[in-house]
Amino acid sequence: MNGPRLRSSQGCWTCRLRRKKCDEARPVCVACGGLEIDCHYSDTKPEWMDGGAREKRKADELKVMVKQKATERRERKWGQLPTMADFSPSAQEQEQKQREQEEQAQAQAPAQEHQSPDHLMSDVGGLTLSDAGSGSGSGDRTPPSTAPGSTPPSQTEEPSNTSSGSSPSSWGGQVRPAVDSFPENRSELEVSYTMIYLDYVVPFLFPFYRPCLLESSRGWMLVLLMKNRALFHTALSLANWLYAVLLDSTDGTHGACKRANWAELQAHEEIAIQALQADVRALNERGGVAGAFRECVACIQSITQLLLFEVATANTANWPAHHDAAVALFDQLVSHYAAATDRDGRATTPWASILDRIGLPFRRIPLPSGRQILTSDQSAYQFYTAYLLWIDIVAATTNGEAPRLRAYHAELLQGDSPRLCLGEYVGCHSWAMLEIAEVAQLAAWKRAQQATGSLSMVDLVRQHCAIEKRLRQRIETLEVTLSSLSSSSGLAVRASNVYDPSAYHPITPYSGFHEMVAECETHKTPAIDLHTRIWAQAAITYLHVIASGLQPTLPEIQASVQLTMDLFRALPSPLALRTLIWPFAVTGCLAATPEQESFFVGLVDSMGAMQVFGTVKEALNIMQLVWGHRDSGCIVDPQMWDIATCFSLLGHRSLLV
Repeated sequence: MNGPRLRSSQGCWTCRLRRKKCDEARPVCVACGGLEIDCHYSDTKPEWMDGGAREKRKADELKVMVKQKATERRERKWGQLPTMADFSPSAQEQEQKQREQEEQAQAQAPAQEHQSPDHLMSDVGGLTLSDAGSGSGSGDRTPPSTAPGSTPPSQTEEPSNTSSGSSPSSWGGQVRPAVDSFPENRSELEVSYTMIYLDYVVPFLFPFYRPCLLESSRGWMLVLLMKNRALFHTALSLANWLYAVLLDSTDGTHGACKRANWAELQAHEEIAIQALQADVRALNERGGVAGAFRECVACIQSITQLLLFEVATANTANWPAHHDAAVALFDQLVSHYAAATDRDGRATTPWASILDRIGLPFRRIPLPSGRQILTSDQSAYQFYTAYLLWIDIVAATTNGEAPRLRAYHAELLQGDSPRLCLGEYVGCHSWAMLEIAEVAQLAAWKRAQQATGSLSMVDLVRQHCAIEKRLRQRIETLEVTLSSLSSSSGLAVRASNVYDPSAYHPITPYSGFHEMVAECETHKTPAIDLHTRIWAQAAITYLHVIASGLQPTLPEIQASVQLTMDLFRALPSPLALRTLIWPFAVTGCLAATPEQESFFVGLVDSMGAMQVFGTVKEALNIMQLVWGHRDSGCIVDPQMWDIATCFSLLGHRSLLV
């Protein structure tokens, strides 16, 4: 009876020893090449194929080699991050076909059916910690290009497509000892820095973002990092930099480590930009936004994250191009995919219809609060939309123009309960940012009227008064909350009874949170109200500059500056300044006395090592240039100077967020 062919008489000696089918390809067969083990061909039988001890020893060596190579492939997969194209149906079909071919090539014949004089090796067993040995180092590797996302390989570890990966949670104890592999294993470092990003960088850069558990919490960030290569590498960059700064700030003797981590940051930044460029090219190849909905959403998220990364690392010279791209993609996304009704046929708004489409095919689950349980992709879209709107408003004050996304303000930011509560993201209520957007619009209008020689002071004063009236009415509503901060000496008393997440050091990002929850209502004074009060007061200062020009000594400007300084003194910690860069810069540019100037310099100095994050030092540099121009008499016509002029003194337009 003809049975299955167990091995080829012309196959490699390695496959014969392992009792595997061999395709007889030379110089390396498919089976050995896939497992990355030695493929031995020769016309004569090797000396170690003696059917005795030497053959057994060789079989054991091959078994160890297979396990070592399997471990290395697992680690390479964890360090690899798939692009959006890796999740397309065509890519999955191709991966499935390759997997089937590999399984067929690696099919093992039952050992019990054939007992030849040659001692044949049995199946590779499960990998254990002791099996790894010290010789399983991964060696030098190029930066990973994809990331985890698929089912882990079997314990026999057959070759698999590099676009898939294994999840570390499924490995169990099947990993190498960390002491042996840590110095040279890049993938383990990336896993470590991913957690540093989530545990320390995120609460430091986005202190007010504490989403509800039912709205997917912050778990969507990890999901997005695993799916989006550009986001993954920007996250690693920030984690490297924060770690280096904190380490060097301990005793100042870790400058070399700081420089090394800065080099690592730049390497990850370069990879992130290359990945983003590849995503944009792929988007264009598919016919643009109209033919690639999810790819467009991913690009918007990546570009917005790159903007936030540039701000965090104080590298803001190139932000205008990225801001332009993000705004253009956002507009195109809405214009191509916005719908008048949702999936249930109910009337909806343009942005909400996009959010609903992103959630498909999952069923929508409403919450009693009026919100709904969001998928990871929906949470990401909502998060980056909020930050893009915020950046766009602040950028308008720098560019001397109206916000480019102003058309979406009514849907997303207006009302007592807006769709996007910016206070939950940036620490400033949506209404205050809307008023700043109106002030930026007024500044752009004044510039345009001046350019044509048709500026009407009557119209300017009328619009100025309308915005100021709304701001002061809103500020009055905050006074009730802020009254708990007052004492006989006023707001100059530091607000120690406020739980302000932006006031904590990145080493202890959640300090005070549980105490705040446990305290009575009078000690839960929201920091968002205090921060909003500062933003609103700075907006009034900005408004006075539009009406009167850059004249710090004017009584109304000095009164607003002094009040804002008192509000800054009320912050629980100087570290909270990192979320208030724009009002800090606007107010500081209008400082009129050496004492006021010293206040702003001292505020930055009191931040210590953390002043290297964000644009606080850039804001101080702008102030000092403004002070120098004022003292040297360079500001001949104050009416020709405004906040946009000040924010351009460094030779580029500064994005102070």
